[in-house]
Amino acid sequence: MTQQHDQQHDHAGHAHHGHDHESAPPPALAEAIAGLEAQVAALTRTIEANPGDAAAYNRRGVLYGQLVRPEAAIADFDTAIRLAPKSAAAYYNRAIAYLHVRDHRSAIIDFTEALRIDPKHVDALNNRAGAYFEAGEAQKALADAEATLALDAGKASALAVRALALTQMGRGAEAAGDIAMAKQLGFDAHQLDMLIAMARRRQ
Repeated sequence: MTQQHDQQHDHAGHAHHGHDHESAPPPALAEAIAGLEAQVAALTRTIEANPGDAAAYNRRGVLYGQLVRPEAAIADFDTAIRLAPKSAAAYYNRAIAYLHVRDHRSAIIDFTEALRIDPKHVDALNNRAGAYFEAGEAQKALADAEATLALDAGKASALAVRALALTQMGRGAEAAGDIAMAKQLGFDAHQLDMLIAMARRRQ
């Protein structure tokens, strides 16, 4: 479970009454989407004027991610990395986009490269812990979660990943304190309980 996934929502189908078309988004959401699209358009003009601007590709990729267009985001981060291969931010951002398409192995590779460039990139370390757990590598998830907590002891998602890894490894008693602390620090309690139950079944 990664930090970004903590805020993931279930997009279940909604029942419609009398109409097959989808309802329009709320005005505030529509305004926010329009604002992001306007920023994308501005960056596209910047890129057309200067195709070698790695930072513009990286910024547009982030916007595509916010617009839930991960494939477009990955394409922009690919270009940003080609233009600026020492950018830890571009590797990190591409890893996050890979998580959105559930390509955990590619995400792990990119988080690792971001950490090679910037060894104290705590978010890369934390999210790699979650990616390792989701890829079925509890021991590596545990190691990264502990390394994250050594840098930031109050990171709720790292506590949650450590608890999940310990539970899956059959060390549930050791996970109890992390579960309580993660909830206290704001990790969604219902979600964590469901994840812990799943981890127990994967022992």
